[in-house]
Amino acid sequence: MKKMTRMVRAASVALTAAGCLAVAGLSAPAFAADPAGNNGTVKVDATPFDSAPDNEPHVGCPFQIDFYGFDEGPLYAKVTFTGQAPTGDGVVLRTDRVFIGGDAAGGGTDVDAQRTYTLGSQLPRLGAPHPVQGYHVKLTIEADGSQGADTKHKVFWVTDCRPS
Repeated sequence: MKKMTRMVRAASVALTAAGCLAVAGLSAPAFAADPAGNNGTVKVDATPFDSAPDNEPHVGCPFQIDFYGFDEGPLYAKVTFTGQAPTGDGVVLRTDRVFIGGDAAGGGTDVDAQRTYTLGSQLPRLGAPHPVQGYHVKLTIEADGSQGADTKHKVFWVTDCRPS
């Protein structure tokens, strides 16, 4: 019994010492402030355009796609708009390529790119709009420089677009 008590005390002392070292930052390596990877965010922005990282699921024409917090380097995002059920499921409306690597990843409010789009001439290919919501559109972003999954998606409604 005494041997077991000594082992419990020794383990307790060891855990306490390890905890103190961890609090002092000595037991674990420091992490980089800007870890490489799939750390960017994409938001859909309605007019008036701003730099606030909010997502607006109902937009008119034109609308803007905002890119936040992507890594620095020769990095681009492939942008694809497709119809989403109940309007034109899977019909590709437009593709684009946007430079997103202008500066180091600065978090969720660091604007890396903003691109304005009008899909007015492409939307009729989706068929009739929903009578209240308009056209349901899926945005797919494939970002260079990502570790692991490089794809991000947003689904939103587009109204008040007249063919140009």
